[in-house]
Amino acid sequence: MKSFKLKILIFAIIFAPLTFSLGVWQVNRANEKIEIIENYDKLLFSDPLVLDNDHKNWQPIKTSGKFEDLVVYEDNAILDGKAGYKIYHLFKNLDSSYIFVHRGFRERNRIKNNLPVVEVPEGFQNLEGKVLRRANNSFVQNIQESDPRIIQEFDLSYLKERYSSLENKDIYVYLFNLQEEDEMKFSSIEKPVNMSSSKHIGYAIQWFGLCLALIILTIYAYRRKDG
Repeated sequence: MKSFKLKILIFAIIFAPLTFSLGVWQVNRANEKIEIIENYDKLLFSDPLVLDNDHKNWQPIKTSGKFEDLVVYEDNAILDGKAGYKIYHLFKNLDSSYIFVHRGFRERNRIKNNLPVVEVPEGFQNLEGKVLRRANNSFVQNIQESDPRIIQEFDLSYLKERYSSLENKDIYVYLFNLQEEDEMKFSSIEKPVNMSSSKHIGYAIQWFGLCLALIILTIYAYRRKDG
């Protein structure tokens, strides 16, 4: 019986701090999401600014120029349960700088490399949208697809390596997320947060509950008399 109690104690010593720390982490994530939404709400009603490298994420922006022919397709996008691509279209600004315009989501055809057709809007365009900065995911790597237009995530340095025509161009590192109401926008897919703060709080409660249950069971086991 003493050996059994020792095992319970060791188990609790290892997993009680772990479950508690996971609960704290979820609370911190919830606070981060609240801050992101608050900043997003503030920016939402601000006037669009001209392009600048120092703009915050989701800052309303505007530009003028023409769409180029280059369109890239980010794979593994999901919207309303449907698989597809995020469409990034190269745009030349009036000052001869460039930016990739995020035109939204297009559903995938049955054959992966049968890419949905993206028409190039003709003529001079005045665009409004928002800054979209994409943090690279360490679990996602761009691989050499049979169609060079398909990428796994937006990485400007990778695109410049893949397309020699981009190498010497002055291209903004963030995406220009086109306004949802723009007629050139496909289905809107980007959100300021992927998981609400309330869900993080729910997960935190579960972790704290597991921690409390471990402590209670350990105390019960030690107070129980050996039979």
